[in-house]
Amino acid sequence: MVSNTAPATEAAPTSLWKHRDFLKLWVGYSTSQFGAQITVVAMPLVAIIVLGATEAEVGTLGAVGRLPFLLFLFAGFWADRFRKRPTMIAADIGRALLLLAVIGLYAADMLTLFWLGAISFLSVALFVFFEVANMSHLPFLVGREFIGDGNAKLQLSNSVARVAGNSVGSVLVNAFIAVQVLIVNVVTLVVSAIICALIRKPEPVPERSEDRPGVFSSIAEGLRWVLRDPLIRPSVIAAGFYMFFFTGIEVLLPLWIIKGLGLPGYWVGILLAIGGPGAILGSLLAVRSMKKIGIGPSFFWMTVIGNLSLFLIGLATGPTWQIVAMIGLAQFLLGITGPIAMVASGTLRMGATPERLQGRVMASQRAVALSLAPVGALLMGLLAEGIGLRTTLLICAAGAVIPIIVLALSPIPRTKGMPDPQEH
Repeated sequence: MVSNTAPATEAAPTSLWKHRDFLKLWVGYSTSQFGAQITVVAMPLVAIIVLGATEAEVGTLGAVGRLPFLLFLFAGFWADRFRKRPTMIAADIGRALLLLAVIGLYAADMLTLFWLGAISFLSVALFVFFEVANMSHLPFLVGREFIGDGNAKLQLSNSVARVAGNSVGSVLVNAFIAVQVLIVNVVTLVVSAIICALIRKPEPVPERSEDRPGVFSSIAEGLRWVLRDPLIRPSVIAAGFYMFFFTGIEVLLPLWIIKGLGLPGYWVGILLAIGGPGAILGSLLAVRSMKKIGIGPSFFWMTVIGNLSLFLIGLATGPTWQIVAMIGLAQFLLGITGPIAMVASGTLRMGATPERLQGRVMASQRAVALSLAPVGALLMGLLAEGIGLRTTLLICAAGAVIPIIVLALSPIPRTKGMPDPQEH
């Protein structure tokens, strides 16, 4: 429970374009995401090109880098128990220091796969706390009436970052050593922390009482809500299956492009960037889609299109132009459908969740869904080394059909409006 006695500092804005604190949050988040997308291009190439990682080692690193997703449960407790903005600032600064450690270890000729995995683990752990604090802070910052619009604008930041970050990352990686490129993300994380510190709306200080539940009781309350809610539960199950199989594609894609298809390393960034224009379009259309066909139907049909497009990656073959066209089309379709599905899913969750549970429910949903990501990364990396990259990628694409079935059997495709919180 939190105190609601914090005074308002300004009249309620009529649009998020006039909401100064949200705009600060948005700019800081966008800056951070831009740098993070450059790191998305650079870090796998550090492992593959600089350190010579094999398929199994890439899969293991992918698993290690996703193990912190299990911390979402504790991060949700933290977000509901402590102020969220200081958590976001501390997480940004911490991630910047960890990336500087990678650069320092490389300069000292001490960088190994072990250190890369350890730093990746800690960096993702801080990201988990940042993400939960950021997303659970949004309803408080903008109010219930702007939840969908706020989600769409933050998703737009992700989409623009994919275009700019991946494109710039590809150019920088070809001009410099991949490790050196990480300095860009260090700068953007520091900028994000400074802008976040400038948000003026006073955040309520959580009340301290002797009878409030402990860590595990608080986490259990969030989990119960997730598993009992008829809208949140199927979305979590669908996301769990998706993350298991999609993570396999995600960690193997750089190897597939470079070793499996024989393309130069710069094509990794270019093909990832192709999804960016679609992601921008999807982010811009997310609110319109929810208004036109409904929140639930937007979530469902975008999942259908996006998940089926994954088959194009494993089926890619032929001359370079054909390979690029097939993987590029898959990335574009994932780009345009992903933001709409994520905005709709997040809007359903935020609408169905009471304010006091926003952090824990968001974290519980992420933890349950993402707990299978490290398992998928590890198993698919080992599987690829045994049966080959193409076969493994096609197995992953087939597995991504399961979430479509789960959502089709749920009330989500028939839920058009914003749900109200229900007691379970």
